[in-house]
Amino acid sequence: MRGSACLSLLLAASCAPADAPGFDAPVAALHDAIADVYLVSNGPATRGGDGYLARVRPGGSMERHWLQGGGNGVVLHAPQGLALDGETLWVADGAVLRKFDRGSGRPLGAVELPGAKELRGLAVAADHAVHAADFGGSAIWVVPKDGPPRCLAKGEELGQPTALVCTSGGVYGVSWSGAFFEIDHEGRRTELLQAPTAQLDGLLRLPDGRWLCSSRAGRCLYVFDRQGGVRERITDLDGPGGLGYDAGRSRLLLPLRDRNELLVRGAQ
Repeated sequence: MRGSACLSLLLAASCAPADAPGFDAPVAALHDAIADVYLVSNGPATRGGDGYLARVRPGGSMERHWLQGGGNGVVLHAPQGLALDGETLWVADGAVLRKFDRGSGRPLGAVELPGAKELRGLAVAADHAVHAADFGGSAIWVVPKDGPPRCLAKGEELGQPTALVCTSGGVYGVSWSGAFFEIDHEGRRTELLQAPTAQLDGLLRLPDGRWLCSSRAGRCLYVFDRQGGVRERITDLDGPGGLGYDAGRSRLLLPLRDRNELLVRGAQ
């Protein structure tokens, strides 16, 4: 179904097309609860300066190029991870973090991370510090609300991190190597478990405490528990990416890069 957005709702048997043509290698999704829209990043396959963010209404209609590189002062080459902190939308774009106004999309500047190579998943802590997974540099970066960015952890043992979730105790993450791990505020790493397959590319903690992770190699979602258990949650996914969550509707947002679709499923 190339060129269409697919909303597969809980108990639905088919996909409903959006009102506009669909995506180009969607890699991450995020629910903006204030505007009640799903933001979807597109563009890492081309790196031609025309990457974009789409805005999808929960019912399926879409503004395909809500934010697109090359117009209205917007710079977006290969947008990937997304995060919201109040009225600021953060976007991982290559080795740079870009900031936009949540409502209007107006550019608010960029933050360079010295030595970063390819940023993917983003997460915001309670103190408003933005955390970024540097896939290319096998590192985790922190951008405090006030102060310069710093590298929290770096090394081959991180296994090319791809997605992060911030908690009061530190940061949880997954890596391309298949690891699920925790990093404390001092940068100390604890490996929690190893997934059955590698190429993990999304991480989400549900309100009931379950951890969900997408695996490109496994073509599925895994459910993790802290006791070391892993089970498959949804299977036969083509290129699952960064996970989003619509808490009000209890929906998982699953971008499928290889099918140019956004799959929306019930979280139960």
